[in-house]
Amino acid sequence: MSSTTRNQHDLLPAGPVGHEVAGPAQPPSVTALLHAASVRFADRTALISSRATLTHRELGARVTGLARRIADAGAGPGSRVAVCAEPGWEHVVGALAVLWTGATYVPVPPDLNRAARWQRLAAVGADVAVTQPWLRERMDWHADVTVLTVDGADSPEAAGPVEPPSVHGGTLALIGAPESGTVPLSLSAAAVARTVEDVNRRLGVTCEDRLLGVTPLASERALYDMLGPLTVGGALVLPDDIDLRNPAAWVALAAGHTVTVWSATPTLTRMFLDFAEGADGTLPVPPRRYAISGEPLPRTTAERLRALAGPGGRVLYLGEGADPGIWATCMPVGDLDDDWGWVPLGGALAHREVRVLSDSLARCPVWVTGRVHHDDPDASAPDGRLLPSGYLGRELPTGIVEFAGDRAARMWLNERPLNLLDVELALWRHASVAAAVVVSPTGTGTVAHVKPEPGAAISGEELRAYLRRMVSPYLLPERVELVLDFPTTPDGRVDRAALASSAPLPGTGTDTAMTAPAPDAELLERAASVATRLLGVSPIEPHMNLLDLGATSVDLVRLATVVEEELGIVVDMPELLQFPSLAVLVSGHSTRDADDTDTPDTPDTASASVADPSADPATDDVLHRLQDRQAFKDRRPGLRHDLDDAEGIDLAPEHTERIALRRTVRRFGSGPVPAADLGALLAALRETDTGEGPHRAYPSAGGAYPVQVYAVVKVGAVDGLPGGCYYHHPVRNRLIPLTPAHALHPEDHHEVNRAVAERAGFALHLVGRTRAVTPLYGELANHFTAYEAGAIGQLLMTLAAEHGIGLCPVAGVRPGALIGALDLADGDVVLHTLLGGPAPDTGGDAQ
Repeated sequence: MSSTTRNQHDLLPAGPVGHEVAGPAQPPSVTALLHAASVRFADRTALISSRATLTHRELGARVTGLARRIADAGAGPGSRVAVCAEPGWEHVVGALAVLWTGATYVPVPPDLNRAARWQRLAAVGADVAVTQPWLRERMDWHADVTVLTVDGADSPEAAGPVEPPSVHGGTLALIGAPESGTVPLSLSAAAVARTVEDVNRRLGVTCEDRLLGVTPLASERALYDMLGPLTVGGALVLPDDIDLRNPAAWVALAAGHTVTVWSATPTLTRMFLDFAEGADGTLPVPPRRYAISGEPLPRTTAERLRALAGPGGRVLYLGEGADPGIWATCMPVGDLDDDWGWVPLGGALAHREVRVLSDSLARCPVWVTGRVHHDDPDASAPDGRLLPSGYLGRELPTGIVEFAGDRAARMWLNERPLNLLDVELALWRHASVAAAVVVSPTGTGTVAHVKPEPGAAISGEELRAYLRRMVSPYLLPERVELVLDFPTTPDGRVDRAALASSAPLPGTGTDTAMTAPAPDAELLERAASVATRLLGVSPIEPHMNLLDLGATSVDLVRLATVVEEELGIVVDMPELLQFPSLAVLVSGHSTRDADDTDTPDTPDTASASVADPSADPATDDVLHRLQDRQAFKDRRPGLRHDLDDAEGIDLAPEHTERIALRRTVRRFGSGPVPAADLGALLAALRETDTGEGPHRAYPSAGGAYPVQVYAVVKVGAVDGLPGGCYYHHPVRNRLIPLTPAHALHPEDHHEVNRAVAERAGFALHLVGRTRAVTPLYGELANHFTAYEAGAIGQLLMTLAAEHGIGLCPVAGVRPGALIGALDLADGDVVLHTLLGGPAPDTGGDAQ
């Protein structure tokens, strides 16, 4: 994660991220909302299960009847009452009755053994437990615990009229396993009430809606499943225990009871979608409202949900924040940015705050990745403390928090955190992959578990070969295993721990697995010797990033050339430039490969392994071997060789001083760049009136000048100019501030340019606005815009050294990375980027 300097902290936007105030400051308690629903919607169905169907009047009567008995047992505000019940209407009545008394609801799974159950009750201090009649008889209960059952004694006749509920002002529920040493989730009554009201409002849940409760009632997310529909007069449909993980039964229940609301994890949602989309008409009206939470939501799943929900449907992704209010963030799933492989966390729910903090707990500026924290809205919380979530994110200028990683899906290699979700995302995007999970059984290697699309003909070996082109070699799984589906936790998330513990250790692969070839030790040693000689650095570990050691792209090419010449191996140059390390340099080769140079090539093998340097490659081929690339360049194919010996007219000798000044700098000098020097450089782009109309120092088709120039400045990198994003106004010859935070982030650049971006103090982005020239030239507009950007780049590169500035032209800035920071319009395209800083003291770092 990124740290934040004191100066950066001053650039933060005022107010909390996505902070929304909606509704009264002190909402009604959930019991008050339930009471109002039981009166207003008395005869509407409230609860549907195989053992009972209850109206709101009947549900309220059973709840208040049991609440009296709980109160008679000595429980009330400040005490804790356990509910240990199998899925069904009894668990719902028991949970609501506990809330009715003002006590804290503590769900206890009935599948716990006696010792664990007794420890749970003792750890939370519960002296009263509510259960079902058959569980009371079947289980052993501690003598100090009063056990009550949800049975016929709580019928409407025995309960009497519905009583007004008590006001709940403390902890609503305590969920977790404190006996195992983990801190349980403490859910605030006020926070839960606000969350339920806000999510209902955003989803549009009314008395006409029915929610299918597939989340186990012992989960914190099941609180919304119960309270969401019931507080507005809707209904909760409960599957039997045996059907909690049966998607065929979900589809049947949804069709049979006209379910309109779905609330579950992405994992359970994917299972539901698989059956709902292939239900052959058995689900004529699918749910229209979706609340998805608990795990990162893949874009592919979100798009399937939107299609199923239809034009009038609503899909919400609710982000982690269970302690103290179930959720903290919300992202309506509409049109997703092309860059988002995962749905963003979104903004804060009503009366909540969400912040992205660095390792030092300073607030990160926009675009900077940190750990997502949320507030503790409990009135008793001192100084408005912030609680960490398990997610990494970064705030966008719009206030949306973009998802950047999950701490539960990370591994460390060479003291660097690696995000396993990057591998999962690449697999999710494969046409033959329905779902993917990557785990690290040993903590240093990874195994990918893939569920193929039905009927897909794909193997683990093919998927691993695909990943070699998509992810860093450090993240490349050692095996790809094909599975029917994934194990899940009791509350419906992928059980990564179970996958990791069940995965065979590296090197013990199965028929669907492929073991990663480890770099040959002897070959690595020889390559390290060459690298030490050329780079002047020792020792060099196999997985060290050579750019971190000071190597440039020129050094990498030189290293690969010498390695190919001295060791006789073929280097995959594009992969080395993207992932520069010795392990990648010699990947796929062994000492035998390097030494086996006397074996003659047959015609077939020669044509397969070595391109003919005397022939032009096909238009869709790219030369990878350095010998082939160099041979191709040595032929100078850009020249008219048929005119090499033709008669010509001699020209005057060229003055080379200015040409010598034009150079690419990948390492910059020390200290900041004076604002006057940067201003003088950009002043070369100003517009003047020569009496014949506007004129600039570079050509533009028809004088349209569709290329705009933006400066993105790091804090403290330009002396006299605050960090931030600026637009260069060529007519006014001024820098116009746009956003008060820099967006010059190495991760937005291609791997080979990230070290330069880290060292650079500013960036100049050339952005084409084609709509400013398309009406003049139609299809030629894109060409003319590119020509103009090239002319601007050449002008700046030629003049930079005169002002003591070094520039490095780069391409491949992540699409969408600058849209918000530069406030770009639809259709604007980043054509070219120049990374800049002080010119180096010597020419050794330029090319």
